[in-house]
Amino acid sequence: MPVRRQISARPRSNKMPALKKLFWLYFLLLIFEGALRKWVLPGFSAPLLLVRDPVAVLIILEAHRTNKWPERWSLVMGILACALLGLCVWQMILGDNSWIAAVYGLRSYLLPFPVAFIMGENLDREDLRKFCAATLWLMLPLAALEAAQYLAPQGSLLNAGAYKGAEQIYFVEEHVRASGTFSFVAGPTFYNAIVAALLFYGLMNKKFAKKFLLWAALFALVLSVPVVGSRTLVAELAGVAVSAGIAAMFGVSQFVKVVKVVIPLVAVYFLVSLLPVFSSATESLNARSTNAYSTEGGMQRAMVQRTSGTIIDALIKTDYSSHPLGIGMGRGAAAVSALSTGRVQFVAGEYEFVRELVELGPIPGIAFSLFRFLLAMSLTFSAIKCAQRREPLALLLVTPLFATLCFGTLEQPTDQGFMVICVAFIIAAIRCSGVGVEGKTARAAVPPRPGRPIQVRPGWGSVGPR
Repeated sequence: MPVRRQISARPRSNKMPALKKLFWLYFLLLIFEGALRKWVLPGFSAPLLLVRDPVAVLIILEAHRTNKWPERWSLVMGILACALLGLCVWQMILGDNSWIAAVYGLRSYLLPFPVAFIMGENLDREDLRKFCAATLWLMLPLAALEAAQYLAPQGSLLNAGAYKGAEQIYFVEEHVRASGTFSFVAGPTFYNAIVAALLFYGLMNKKFAKKFLLWAALFALVLSVPVVGSRTLVAELAGVAVSAGIAAMFGVSQFVKVVKVVIPLVAVYFLVSLLPVFSSATESLNARSTNAYSTEGGMQRAMVQRTSGTIIDALIKTDYSSHPLGIGMGRGAAAVSALSTGRVQFVAGEYEFVRELVELGPIPGIAFSLFRFLLAMSLTFSAIKCAQRREPLALLLVTPLFATLCFGTLEQPTDQGFMVICVAFIIAAIRCSGVGVEGKTARAAVPPRPGRPIQVRPGWGSVGPR
């Protein structure tokens, strides 16, 4: 009797694809780039400013090589690339923009978007959970370092700046605004807002992360807020709380989950308030806020001036007649001015919208800003759809998304990196919830075989062992 030969199934490889390794490298360089510039290789601070750009290029090339290019975003990227490349060449031929400034401008305006789309479309549910867990774990040492920086004098090695002779910004009473492993205070401002969103989601969904990690990260976040001393961070945390409130509106169960978050928040705040460094930093933050708001005409006026006020001022005060096509893409960047003149100058202004108008020209500058805003709104509408399906993670990330995508300075490596991470995380969260970016429920590309049971995609709570 012939014996049927059993062919064993080929074991599945647990090796991480090269594309996802590049994702992790990009993420880790974003967190530790400032540490490299301040402490490890201070002599190479200037080139390390662009240390993630080669990784971004490799992500694009690897996605194309492995057929992982996000087809959903091809049209958007095609239009954006043609418009920016055409304007870049136009400014070099008809204007006096140098090729160095033009390349740096393309790096600022064009490079981050394909990286964000590629990352968002290729992160699966487990990848996203691991990135979120890593973000929460890293919050613990970052908060300890920030507390030490607040207590240390400004001239201490802990408070070294990102270039030779630089120091961190003064806070109150000889204290500095802690920057952690980042170059400046903008890093922990964006990072803490993302951590807050993840903590809200983790406390609402018990199986998203280990309870010990959530409590420890919450303790670290509460401690970090006053030592960082950023009013922008306080506003972003308030925005995350508002997003949680909106998520609570979609059903009784969501409301109950959000209400349960208040208990650990109050408990952790009470424990952290017992620390002397927290009390001292809180007094410093209150003093700084009071002095700043009195100078700026009150909190409401200051908030308006930092958001819509910068846009209105740029539209009114910009001289369009002298540079109708812009002064040149990348020419207003501080890094380019330092390279060409030897001094750090904000030729096109410090705020992003002003820089876009001056560098790109009035019509392209407004169009590019409008593109960023429409992208943020599109992702927000999809995030609301996810919240209606009891998946509020994308909605909780909307506040840091707007802070980085609409108001962040793309020339600054830290702002640009967090914009990429926020866009990628939201796109991945929307995909994992089964809702397309356009707000429609995603359908399976291949129908199930006849007689084969339909497999339901597991939720966050059923993803593998913790």
